[in-house]
Amino acid sequence: MAEPVEPPSKPPAAPDLTGRTVGEYQVLRKLGQGGMGQVYLARQLSLKREVALKILNRELSENPTALKRFQAEAEAVARVTHANIVQVYAVGEHDGLRFMALEYIDGRNLRDYLERKGPPDLPVALSIMKQVAAALQRASELGIVHRDIKPENILITRKVEVKVADFGLSRYFAAETEGRALNLTQSGMTLGTPLYMSPEQVQGRTVDHRSDIYSFGITCYHLLAGHPPFRGVTAFDVAVRHVQDNAEPLKAIRPDLPAGLCDVVHKMMAKKENDRYQTARDVIRDLARVQKGQPASAAAVPAAISLMSAPVVVATPLMGSTSVGGVTTSQFVPIPPPSPSGQRWLLRIAGAVLVSGVGVIGWWVFGRTHPPVVPKTSIVGLPDVRPPEPMISTRERELKAKIETNAGKPAEQIAAALDLGILYVHERRLDDADKVFKELETKFAQRPALKNPATIGGRLGEAVVLAHRDKPKESNEAFERVLSGMAKSADLFVDGFLIAHPEFGQLVAEALNRNAENLNITKLPPKLEWLRTPGGLTRGPRGG
Repeated sequence: MAEPVEPPSKPPAAPDLTGRTVGEYQVLRKLGQGGMGQVYLARQLSLKREVALKILNRELSENPTALKRFQAEAEAVARVTHANIVQVYAVGEHDGLRFMALEYIDGRNLRDYLERKGPPDLPVALSIMKQVAAALQRASELGIVHRDIKPENILITRKVEVKVADFGLSRYFAAETEGRALNLTQSGMTLGTPLYMSPEQVQGRTVDHRSDIYSFGITCYHLLAGHPPFRGVTAFDVAVRHVQDNAEPLKAIRPDLPAGLCDVVHKMMAKKENDRYQTARDVIRDLARVQKGQPASAAAVPAAISLMSAPVVVATPLMGSTSVGGVTTSQFVPIPPPSPSGQRWLLRIAGAVLVSGVGVIGWWVFGRTHPPVVPKTSIVGLPDVRPPEPMISTRERELKAKIETNAGKPAEQIAAALDLGILYVHERRLDDADKVFKELETKFAQRPALKNPATIGGRLGEAVVLAHRDKPKESNEAFERVLSGMAKSADLFVDGFLIAHPEFGQLVAEALNRNAENLNITKLPPKLEWLRTPGGLTRGPRGG
């Protein structure tokens, strides 16, 4: 009689690193855990800043495939400097622990936001959509495909600033591959969340940036409708619906939404890659048209090809699939078109277990709950806004009110103007941002006590706008012109004004990073290099 086979023992739980020091990072508390490891809030001792510290599971750190994915994640994301993408600061190893230090976002992910508050007002929803699209456009320009766009990977701060997180499932398209994707995961592995996966991901085909646009469309549908378009009992049920079914018209669920916005979302969700928007920039263009009350250019989306008339390839684990350190590896086979008697059976096949990594960076606790979405009005168009007037978010309205009502408090007016400029840059409203920064000089530079800070803030802001217009040479020259006169007012500069505006300092650093990348250089002139270090603005110019 054969001995009973004992199930393989589970790897021991990873120890909590709270209170320990990993390299130069003092671990403060655990934020969460994803497919590849744990995420902690930590303090970087050298720069005295908070970071999100991602620790790779020990069992995965011994897996060459996992290590390759981990390193690829770092190299790919570190190339991207963008206001709407979580920044990678460093990758390292300490006492056998492999880690990645990331920008810490004090906010909540979009799924939690929707669960607590429900679909946001239209101006806020459009702002979120435009910021995510801007992140995807920047990534695609560098040949990076996220491959796991979903609400959990979209982080939102108190000011409705959006950051796309967790590029751990991305593929990187290097120039020397001549258009072929470098497979950073094992051949045949399907990663991602079935609720938001593109048809080509479901079928195990090679993906490009248009796959992200599909997943983004599914996420936008969830954002506006309050639920994703395709749901099912099992992961396989959902996966098949991405290939076969058309989503319920968004306009039928939210009759208050502009028809153009619904067209944009449905075009992103087209089954065939060539029927979708070909770039995220095209999405941004049409969202801007909707925001102005103009019709979008999105054409009607073709109907899905029926599963009953064509073969459908769905990535499905076979009996021979294995699991190494929590990472499932599988072979995938095409599912032939079913016979009429087997059509119902197809949709009841046992669900596939699809592995996805969840990046948890740290969430802001929203206090207010929100009931399920109920259309606020049956009027077709923009609620509370009559085109062609520009749409104004709550945050924008608050900042404008501070500027207008604090006439006797110029320092608060300047602070609000800086914050408004930052908001416009993050929303890619560069003309509006440029206007705000120019007004800092004309409105406040006349005040003797605040002349230099207002001028410096306004001119730095103008240089930031040039950077985001992808004019790196002109932007760097504008930064240098500001620095050339800053030494004379170093006392005012250090005396509390920009020290109280770290977000503005971060905006400047991000702009300089963007300039360096666009110029394909790693070092900027000495006068500018120190500005790229967080906190550099508060130290005054050095050398050069």
